[in-house]
Amino acid sequence: PALVFWCGMQKKNYASFPDLPLPNTEYRLYRWRWLILIALLLLNLSSGMMFLTYSPIPNYTAVFYGVPESYVNGFSITYSATTFFIGLISIIILDTCGLRISLYFGASCNLIGAVIRWISTIPPVLCSHDYQRSGYMVAMIGQTITAFAQPFLLFAPTKLASFWFGPKERAICTTVASIGNPLGFALAQVATPFLVTTVEGISTMTWVYTIPAALSFVLAMVAFWQNKPPTPPSQSTESSQEPFLKGIKQILINVPFWVLLLVWGGGAGLFSALLTLLPQLLCPYGYTNTTAGILGAVMLVSGMIGAALASILLGQTKMYKEVGVVTIGVAALCLIWFVEVARLEHQSVNIAFSLCMFGFFALPLLPVCMELGVEITYPIGEATSSGLLWTASQLVGLVLVLLAQVLQSPLSFVPNNQCSGGSSISSSLLPCAANTTSSAFEVDTTPQDLTYLGIFYSSFVCVLFILFLFLFWPKYKRLDSEMATKKMNGVSGLFNNSKRSM
Repeated sequence: PALVFWCGMQKKNYASFPDLPLPNTEYRLYRWRWLILIALLLLNLSSGMMFLTYSPIPNYTAVFYGVPESYVNGFSITYSATTFFIGLISIIILDTCGLRISLYFGASCNLIGAVIRWISTIPPVLCSHDYQRSGYMVAMIGQTITAFAQPFLLFAPTKLASFWFGPKERAICTTVASIGNPLGFALAQVATPFLVTTVEGISTMTWVYTIPAALSFVLAMVAFWQNKPPTPPSQSTESSQEPFLKGIKQILINVPFWVLLLVWGGGAGLFSALLTLLPQLLCPYGYTNTTAGILGAVMLVSGMIGAALASILLGQTKMYKEVGVVTIGVAALCLIWFVEVARLEHQSVNIAFSLCMFGFFALPLLPVCMELGVEITYPIGEATSSGLLWTASQLVGLVLVLLAQVLQSPLSFVPNNQCSGGSSISSSLLPCAANTTSSAFEVDTTPQDLTYLGIFYSSFVCVLFILFLFLFWPKYKRLDSEMATKKMNGVSGLFNNSKRSM
């Protein structure tokens, strides 16, 4: 009994100091972690597709649901607003209930919302009252339910990386799991304009997007059968984490984290706002929905390549701030370039190259900032830091999209306008043709000048670069803890060898 009491006291003492774990602990990596990673990747991919479903075709969506074109931005705004308001709740659930329950809930909301969005396109629902306005309301309900899934899915990658992956794999895991979201954006940017070449195509599009939601739901049910492996992969996983409220109090006085919150929130929010508004930025100057979708996909695919390369570099060098400074600085220059050429006709190559370079240098901020968030707040729970970062990005994205309504102005003469998707559509081709008068489906698709918005976006990202360069001075607490553990285990090993030699 005395020995048992002594061992228990030793564990208690080590637990009181998270940076000093039990020495001589063996760590293990499980192959199952790759299936879990694929499941979370597909969930985030499906969530990204839901987020950006309607943005590439604002004109057709406005006509289909019988609403002004500005209402179409509501589908993206709903995602940002929902994530902001329930972000804190999802952080608490992730830290207290773990990955399994949180991701089961996220996968379920994602699928249920996708099905409801498809139901909104069925004629009995779409045409039941006030032309198609009832269909729009049902679609918004479905969109809101899918939005409930987003914080649980977006906040999970850093926790998955910490619980299941080794120190050299964490940046790669965080990147792969998180990259599903922009990959879903890219697929939606390309697939939506190809699926919707007429107003009736929106119904087909919604059930097609339900398929990945269903597949990722099934895979999640199989993969997430436990929160963490029996044996931890590293020392930082084994160390006890701070309680949620205590962790929040520590973050409130953590100056580097506040700087990181501003930089990541601003950068990621601007990135998502640009994707949402890209067709509206380009259509007045002769670029179709399909062209805008392809350009958006080019930006995202190049960004995923850049993020993958950055994650490999970070895993080997841990040069988080250095990589961040380079990526933000070059991304700012590329955004300024895009804003200048986007207002000119017949500049597809220039626009594509500027967006390609912007994505390549902007999206690597994903692994940089997510890993930095964990490093500078350790031993606070991973979902807390990543959740606050993502919540900030959703709030900024919401503000930047709404800002477009303030800074836009009608263009009086546009010789090659591609924004009027609904004005030439015959009422006989609409889903509710029998209940439609000639004026019922006329929506305002007047092209808008967003020049001032582009100037604001360019200035904003330059401010973020200055903040990160001069005000962000991090201390890598998790890395320091793991180095201390290696030294402790080395000393312990030498002590045991000396005892055996005696």
